Amino acid sequence: MDWSKAKNILIVALIATNIFLLFTYVTKNETDNKIVDRDVLFSILKQKNIFVDTEIPDKYENMPAITIEYNNDKQGLIEKTLKKKIYKVEADADEEAYRETADSFLRDCQLDNENLVFDSVDKEESYTVVKYKNSYKQIAIGDSFIKVSFLDGKIKDVTRQRLTLTPQSRKKLKVTSPEEALLMFMSEKNPEEVIHVEKIQLVFWVNDSGFNGESLVSDTAFPAWEITYNGGIIKYIDAYKA
Repeated sequence: MDWSKAKNILIVALIATNIFLLFTYVTKNETDNKIVDRDVLFSILKQKNIFVDTEIPDKYENMPAITIEYNNDKQGLIEKTLKKKIYKVEADADEEAYRETADSFLRDCQLDNENLVFDSVDKEESYTVVKYKNSYKQIAIGDSFIKVSFLDGKIKDVTRQRLTLTPQSRKKLKVTSPEEALLMFMSEKNPEEVIHVEKIQLVFWVNDSGFNGESLVSDTAFPAWEITYNGGIIKYIDAYKA
């Protein structure tokens, strides 16, 4: 027996089987938007070096699109407030102290509101950064944030992408499943890259690559699956069905 030829035939057969399973999964998922067989999904992902190290959401609702406006209307107040010497923490301060000081600063800059949610306190080189995310009805808006940066215990900088939010319409868009998002993510990744998915959540998102911080820009944010992987890298996958 020609084992080399047999091996090639076996490899082709396995590839064909995977494609068939993937096609079956996506086709069925298009009809009822529900999971068919996660074992099949995870098996396909693993063969492509994607390992899901988190829970996949079981419940999610259809979402509207929202109109957003990027604005820079508080920049003068921010610069004035930064000159004050009251916004500082001790050298051995814990994360709570950093957050409380950042909260106070944002209140004085009139930047705090019900749509701004605390996210984390992180170290970035020599800075300690308190991060906040914007949200709409408790759903995060991807790539929409405020970062308050401390250097040697003092607030040195504020990086922000502020939003004014209004519903575009009352009509809700049909949302795709997180499983479909993972399959799309698989199709777009580098074949040689090993992926460990750390988190997947439904957010509002607009591609802001052309954002100009000096002007007022209006755009529409649509539902998207936010996939966090490999130590905090984020990828957005459109999550609405036209």
